[in-house]
Amino acid sequence: MASNKIVFNRKYAPLFNPACPCRYFIVTGGRGSGKSYAISSAVATDHATADYNILYLRQTLVSAKVSIIPEFYEKLELMGLAGIVTKSNTDMRNTSTNFSMFFRGIQTSRGSNEAQLKSIKRIGLALVDEAQELVDEAAFDRIDLTLRDVDIKNRVILSLNPTDKKHWIYRRFFAERNVPDDFNGIVGDTCYIHTDYRDNRQHLNAKFLQMAEDCKARNYQKYLNIYLGFWAGNTEGALWNEELIAPYRVAAVPMPLERIVVAVDPAVTSAKGSDETGIVVAGSKTIRGQRHYFVLADRSTHASPSAWAAAVVNAYNEYRADRVVAETNNGGDMVEQMLRQAAQRVPYKAVHASRGKIVRAEPVAALYEKGLVHHCGSFGQLEWQMCNYCGYDKEASPDRMDALVWAITELSSKRGSGPIV
Repeated sequence: MASNKIVFNRKYAPLFNPACPCRYFIVTGGRGSGKSYAISSAVATDHATADYNILYLRQTLVSAKVSIIPEFYEKLELMGLAGIVTKSNTDMRNTSTNFSMFFRGIQTSRGSNEAQLKSIKRIGLALVDEAQELVDEAAFDRIDLTLRDVDIKNRVILSLNPTDKKHWIYRRFFAERNVPDDFNGIVGDTCYIHTDYRDNRQHLNAKFLQMAEDCKARNYQKYLNIYLGFWAGNTEGALWNEELIAPYRVAAVPMPLERIVVAVDPAVTSAKGSDETGIVVAGSKTIRGQRHYFVLADRSTHASPSAWAAAVVNAYNEYRADRVVAETNNGGDMVEQMLRQAAQRVPYKAVHASRGKIVRAEPVAALYEKGLVHHCGSFGQLEWQMCNYCGYDKEASPDRMDALVWAITELSSKRGSGPIV
């Protein structure tokens, strides 16, 4: 989709579509997603022909003339429409239609600005930029209700970088409607548009892309929030949260450990849509009479059976583990066969899941609650699964979490218990 010289990702098409029936547009995205550019271009396009006023809002807006008005004017220039507007320090007036775009702050140094906003007549579009800064839901409702002229189509755009799930926008537009963070589409009276830097890769420099990849490897939770635009915070129904992991994280392992195991939740195929194979290394040690557990590595991978078997054996050798523990619900004897092809003499224990994932994980989560499990470093994707998996229908399989549960379950049981295959 294009507007003269400006080309946007197709996900932004509803912003430019006058026939879209929605009143609300929730536009979310991470850093580098290009959403601000697309939204300002769509609103500038609208301003060129609209028979109503447009309200551009931020929680606070000290000086629109410095950056925001020039940004909108730039879009009009690219579309060849700059000649039809006049601009002041706070407004942009279309001399052809005699309607204006007003740039305002919801809060000013003197307090609420809502009374002045209500005095503006015939508002047909309100854009709340950086909407995550608007923490007063009632203030939003009052602004929303000013858009009520019967002969025009009233629209409200909320543009934001998602913050914490405690925010009213998350509760109202996502949680209560069961809408996923990265949903694109229409639910009821609301159009959802979500993009991230990967949708805008061609406009980003190599250093930014490397920063994103570095963050992904170092702190996956932060990567999801900052770069992919997911809401941060604990997921209701999950057994873990950051408060159960972060305080007990350690930088060094208290060697020697008494036991070390490599746990595997295997995938039997390596097709594009297949699950990952969860591979987690963990160890245990008794400290002052209490057994503690240490998560040493997450070697999970999306690979063929022979490749993940080799990764398991490599982890076993690297950490000088005592045993490989593998779930056999998927693959059965094939799991052992693949491991034996990679290495004949690896001690191996097959485990079979007879209970659901959440039930199996509860005793391990209880050990976390007691502060007995320590992550040796950060394991972003593993920790994300732990803090977000709830066991609901159609949830993606938490392969890394499963492997962790098998590892800690093995280490917390009596040594030698259970069948060794």
